[in-house]
Amino acid sequence: MAGDQRNYPDILGYVTGGARHNASVVQVALAVRPRVVRAGRPFEAILLIQNAADTDVDITATLQLPAEDAKKKPNRFIVKTDKLVIGLRPAETGYVTLPITCLPDTAISDSYKIAMSLDIKPLGKARRVRATEGGGEVALEYLSDDTINRLNELKKLSFSTTRRGLMGATLEAPFNVLSADIGRLSDLKPGWESLWRLGDYRDDRLLLNQYREVLETKVLSQIRRITLHGPLVQTTLERFQRAGFDILEVEAHYIAKLMVHMLEMAVPLEDTYDYLGDDFYNVTLTLKKDAPSEDPLQLPAWCKGMLKTIETNATAADQPAKIITTLLYDELLRDAILHGFHMVAKATGEHLGSQQEQAEYCEQLISKLQNGSPRLTFSDAYMPLVIGGAIIYDRAVLKSEKVGEKLGELSEVIKSRYAEVDEDNEVVCRMADQTVDRSLQKFGYRA
Repeated sequence: MAGDQRNYPDILGYVTGGARHNASVVQVALAVRPRVVRAGRPFEAILLIQNAADTDVDITATLQLPAEDAKKKPNRFIVKTDKLVIGLRPAETGYVTLPITCLPDTAISDSYKIAMSLDIKPLGKARRVRATEGGGEVALEYLSDDTINRLNELKKLSFSTTRRGLMGATLEAPFNVLSADIGRLSDLKPGWESLWRLGDYRDDRLLLNQYREVLETKVLSQIRRITLHGPLVQTTLERFQRAGFDILEVEAHYIAKLMVHMLEMAVPLEDTYDYLGDDFYNVTLTLKKDAPSEDPLQLPAWCKGMLKTIETNATAADQPAKIITTLLYDELLRDAILHGFHMVAKATGEHLGSQQEQAEYCEQLISKLQNGSPRLTFSDAYMPLVIGGAIIYDRAVLKSEKVGEKLGELSEVIKSRYAEVDEDNEVVCRMADQTVDRSLQKFGYRA
């Protein structure tokens, strides 16, 4: 999708081949799985629902079964749950499943029909984000493999958009019943399966369009180092120690300083050139520049993570510092690692591998932090995190911070870790030493 065009990817249309029934602010289609049912066997009603609006929508789906079979015998079709209440997020697409069983003596026929009635309640002022005749093109390269597989499984079904009656929103779908057979019964359960939300698309422009105002007024406005640095130090100490590295407070201080710097890059105080900067992390600039484009928009990992969290839970926007320093710690760390490599390479002139190699290293490091295996090492903590924090030592400075003393303390810690140096991490140790020495010289602590 390009820019602010309000015609989001047509997930439902991709599944049904374009067929849909518009009911209020949602688009629906109904299918029976399997279409040909064996008497005595369970089957499912599948209701595909696509929110065509940018607001939350509550839907009550109620299943209607044939009252009798082809031989006029009543109650041949049984259902434990005939109603399901679903809360759709803005633009979300998913499907309801309601299991049905027909008794073994149900009469054979090819003219049975089920129906699903809908009670639809938008929970806010709704603006359409998909046209009534169908949304925008679905770019499969922007979807995960899992999502594509699930969509392609649904494409195998025959969806109906036939409306029953003149009033209300009720769809009906045909199915056949053949003679009974013997076999293992499937344990089908009623439920709701989300197929697609704004945050699932690899073009972040959709998320940004939906939550732009919230991002500006509730998140970016609350990025303050005084409220972020302390919690980030604490989380860093806990995470690194749990992963097997005996990290010290001053090392966590510089990692947190780098992470705070990443957040402050989103809302820079001035538009001056920064040779260690990267406009990609300047979310304010992205908001200003966001315009129609055929290329997907990508946001910093922490920012996309924040928007996805808000998509799931709107109250998350009321406590962004807490969410960022805990729930989104890994996403912010991902940004810090990748940009840290850029800064270290700029500052030292060292070649630190290709972007692909750096990205792989980043994911391996985060995996170690998450799983505690293999144990973290000196190199994991310092390259590029602690070193990156030492490079930007004079940015994101706290009022109580004695910059020279902190650098001196870090210098002593590095020396105390010489015993951990081996062939594999000697280069990292040397770069850490040189970086801190240069920062101390710049600050006037050494000749």
